[in-house]
Amino acid sequence: MTNHTPLLRDKLAWDGKTLVVTGDGLVENKLRRAALSPSTSKSMQSCAARWVGERLLRSEEEDPFAPAPLGTSGHAVLEDLFDVREFAVEMRTMRTAASIVERHADKLWADDPNADDAVRAAVRINRYRWIADVRTSYEGLWTIEDPKSINVWGRETQIDGLFLNGVPINGFIDRIQEGTGAITQKYGLIAEDFKTGKVPSKYSLRYGDDHGDQLRIYAAALEAKTGEKAVGATVLYTKFGEKRDVDLSESAMAKTLKTFKLSWDRHNRYMKNAEFPTKVSALCGWCPLVNSCPVAKAEGKEGKIDGLLSATDLGIPSLRPGAAAAPEPVPDDSVDSDGNLILFAPDLSKIPAEDLALVERASELAAHMNVSGENPKNDSDEEDMPKITEDKVWIETADGELNPNSFASIAAIGNASLAVDVLSKAGIELKGSTVKALAFTFLSIVSDAQFHWTGSRSLMDGANTRMRGALRSVIDTLPLPFGQDEAAWDEWASAALRRCKAITSVALSTYHDEAPERPWAALAGITATESAETVKAAPKARAKAPAKAVAEAVVEAPAPVAEVPAVVEAPVAATVTTIKPAPAPAGLSDHDFPDEDEDAA
Repeated sequence: MTNHTPLLRDKLAWDGKTLVVTGDGLVENKLRRAALSPSTSKSMQSCAARWVGERLLRSEEEDPFAPAPLGTSGHAVLEDLFDVREFAVEMRTMRTAASIVERHADKLWADDPNADDAVRAAVRINRYRWIADVRTSYEGLWTIEDPKSINVWGRETQIDGLFLNGVPINGFIDRIQEGTGAITQKYGLIAEDFKTGKVPSKYSLRYGDDHGDQLRIYAAALEAKTGEKAVGATVLYTKFGEKRDVDLSESAMAKTLKTFKLSWDRHNRYMKNAEFPTKVSALCGWCPLVNSCPVAKAEGKEGKIDGLLSATDLGIPSLRPGAAAAPEPVPDDSVDSDGNLILFAPDLSKIPAEDLALVERASELAAHMNVSGENPKNDSDEEDMPKITEDKVWIETADGELNPNSFASIAAIGNASLAVDVLSKAGIELKGSTVKALAFTFLSIVSDAQFHWTGSRSLMDGANTRMRGALRSVIDTLPLPFGQDEAAWDEWASAALRRCKAITSVALSTYHDEAPERPWAALAGITATESAETVKAAPKARAKAPAKAVAEAVVEAPAPVAEVPAVVEAPVAATVTTIKPAPAPAGLSDHDFPDEDEDAA
């Protein structure tokens, strides 16, 4: 018999849109903070229910390849690098940082000579990939600055025991340097924070500046600690090689500290009542409670990452009729002798009338859909068709459906339209299966190129739009192998991905690097080997050429570089974690375009 014990059944409950803590002692022992950190302040302003879930479900055994642990490891390397007691200023090099990573890897991925060969091999491979991922997380710092030029006043400076606007604060400032503030142009102390995540866009900053608020809080704490007003505050995005100077004006500081006080008041009220409100946002898909949350369910939010617990596993009950109740725990006798779950039909008499109405409506809509999910061709009246709600462009879904007005919808329609356009120009008959296959091909290439650049695959991202633009150039310069075999398509897809990456690399180089004087001088003597008319020749005629001829025609797209082998899963290895592919470093190269292609593979 299999015994299933829901994790949070006796700890939490849903009361409408509020998460109630029901477990004895949880508020005082697990949740209440003695002081407020910038990250907890942010949580109090967003979804407090999510914060509770993260606190109660936090595991001591973290995946070392997850973004947060990798970021922590990158921070640790930089902390050691700027330790003047261990390394002299002239030793702040990438080589020194690499040796620090090796030292940390020796502890995390220690080789056990007594272990099985399979276990030792898995540890070695994981060690290799972990080192590469950690280096990727911090090496962009050398694009931002020369670490040898930094006059470090403090590193990992603790700010506990201080009060800001009447609020007790805790936390650590990653680095404090003595220098000239970029905005104030005054010499003094500058609070700095290392970030391994994406640089927020100017568009997103219109709806809140979490990183800026954090640095303003640090600047205020630095003044409270030293009596000296900070002359600057900077966020260093060490993975992407960018930095952002934060506004420390009186108005900006006053607004941040007012919000900080509001967060503390909310924290105390939530703890007193043991009630934590929910708030729907684009982050719902990463919340550990998303599969149980009635508000997320009502908004059509679904989990975006693997490993999120099901509503049954969470087991959070509902206190009020009408709220989405968590499924009852699976009883012992509902599992057969082989451990398989026995499914039973639900008792409809126990379902509220309003929920039944929703179920019936969903059934009606499903009756109008084919197995493929496409609307059938018929002469149904307009009122028989499902209605799709439109929302703001930054809202991905509305009522559980793709919002037609969203950036994701623009991306999806644009991708499908491109597939139709390419097939039509090639003289290929437009069939649903063919269009879908090419649309998915384009999606795969764009998604992989986007992930290589930003670490995200979301259709909502501006990077997705940029990579779809790059793909159009790729299609114009790498003829699609229509009429050829699967191997030719494999070759084309690999070459297309490499070229998208190469275009991105060149674009970033023109943004980051200083333009040489008379850059056109490098073009002198170069002659065209193929005219524009030849490049734009009818794709149908090209389709008759063998795959080898196509490969030879595209000399600037070299064969893919062999990838690092997948993780060797050992039979027994408590310390071995299955690795996941990570984006290549976002650094720039001085190689020419073909070499860039190869480096980007």
